[in-house]
Amino acid sequence: MQKLKSLLALSCLCTAVLGCNSTSNQKTFNFAPYNNYGQQQTASSSNNVCHRPSDSSDITVTTRNLKLTKNQNKGCFGSDNKFCDIRIYQIMVESFRHSSNGAIGYATSWGPSNHNGNIRGIIDSLNYIKSTGVNAIWLTPVFKTTRLEDQDYIYDRLDGTGYFTSDYFEVDPKFGNKKELKELIDKAHSLGLYVFFDGVLGHSKVNVNPISPKGNKLKIQRRCRDWDGRIDKMSLVNGTCFDNEASMPFLKEFVSYWIEEFKIDGWRFDQAYQLSPEQWKEIRLTIEAASANKKSSYLFKGKKVQPLGFNVAEYWSDNPAMIDRNGFKGNGVTSVMNFPLRDELVSVLATRDEPKKPRCAQEASNLDAVNKKSQDYSGSGIAVSFLGNHDLPRFGDLLQRTGNTSKSGKDQEMFNAHKEALSFIAAQTGPMIIYYGEETADELAGFDNKVDSGCSDKMVCEDHVSRTTGHVDNLTKDEKELKDYVSQILNLRDKHLSLSHGNRVHIYSDATVYMDLKTYKNDKVIYALNNSSDSRNVAIKADALAQLGLQNCTLSNALTKESVSFDKIVLPAVSGTFLNVECK
Repeated sequence: MQKLKSLLALSCLCTAVLGCNSTSNQKTFNFAPYNNYGQQQTASSSNNVCHRPSDSSDITVTTRNLKLTKNQNKGCFGSDNKFCDIRIYQIMVESFRHSSNGAIGYATSWGPSNHNGNIRGIIDSLNYIKSTGVNAIWLTPVFKTTRLEDQDYIYDRLDGTGYFTSDYFEVDPKFGNKKELKELIDKAHSLGLYVFFDGVLGHSKVNVNPISPKGNKLKIQRRCRDWDGRIDKMSLVNGTCFDNEASMPFLKEFVSYWIEEFKIDGWRFDQAYQLSPEQWKEIRLTIEAASANKKSSYLFKGKKVQPLGFNVAEYWSDNPAMIDRNGFKGNGVTSVMNFPLRDELVSVLATRDEPKKPRCAQEASNLDAVNKKSQDYSGSGIAVSFLGNHDLPRFGDLLQRTGNTSKSGKDQEMFNAHKEALSFIAAQTGPMIIYYGEETADELAGFDNKVDSGCSDKMVCEDHVSRTTGHVDNLTKDEKELKDYVSQILNLRDKHLSLSHGNRVHIYSDATVYMDLKTYKNDKVIYALNNSSDSRNVAIKADALAQLGLQNCTLSNALTKESVSFDKIVLPAVSGTFLNVECK
């Protein structure tokens, strides 16, 4: 998948509104809500190649077919880094939850939600969020956006996302106020939840306040840095870019202000390629310094601590070398969202996002190859695993597109597939993200049939259809069972640190089965995914066990505690299995 091409190539909804030159061959700045490639495509849900494969054959692992590809002693692999334990719940503020005791909300934005989310709605949902097993929340931008006089409705929608801010040091009154935001952060910390904000350091709305509280200035320009370090003209009439180098004092004050004054634990950064690796190093060091500042300390579950000082950058590409060049070279950002792994995962379990070019029913063995590439990042670069986000179709909608699940809503196959997918994310070394609603298999019924020339007006374009209204109460029996399962496997990462910190040795994979041995200090876990519609049996023979260093070990199911034999490991259909390894 080349999602990167969609982000860099301009797709104009309206040339008059966006100021686009559709005949230009030059790459131009773009933003997700205008990346409506769905307008030119029609879903092809009848393509049988997308259907889940069927294989009931037994697997015998010996030294002859033992894979033994590895990730070790780099990034979070074999590391004590505290960031590796992070489990984030991502919240799209404008679409998530509304409380009648809070701000009015936006009423309009991109996507199919009610668009009246507010800070009070998040506060009221924190106990639910904690119950999913996460230990952190990520809020999409909460900073003030001011409507321009006679602004087109397209920009009214864009304002709700928060990604084109007008004031970096104020809270959007349609979401709430600083007092409520501080209440949210304090309550989250009391529950044991870290808080991350979402920041855009390369662009803003054209009416942005360029003066910081300390008098630092944004230097505005109409050109942004692209992936290759070149400068491209901003394509949005109501958007602007910065002279990043001249604006660094302002940007550094921005990231430190919310840490020191509101005690947030770090940042997620949007379209991170708009800053150079050298500039990201300055930002990272600023975050670390602000987090270490004694004035930033706060109470976390009743204990005085310093903010984590974490940052994760969005580099939307399936090319690890390009991500590395823009993010990790020269010790730039701390971590990146693992788009290459996410793209391969949905291609194996469902289908990639573009319905016009389906890539589905891929072999599970592909996951080993893309996982191996995480070893190639410079320095101590960390990859953060995830299944979906606010700019991608929900996993449930991708499943419906394959024909493996009902198009009219949720069925048992959808719940099983979510368990399988989220188990894989939970088994990956390093931080992870759950996008709100994944824990209950949220989807938009019939979405795969709505990707057509009217997707923007219908609010069903590929890049915003997942912005549904948050669903945290009145769960069905199946939804609650899935949420409870997610809580189990996420909490399993606290007991078995090999899942989040472990070195990885790949045991075996074929078209439907994937097996890793994760090892951290004395903790060992075997994780196995089975994407077949049939159960499969795996026997790991003595010679393979010896090569893996498991010849004097026993197995048990990490969730049920039931004893398991190396000679017959049963992998249920469409599932993920966690096996605890105890060695003498």
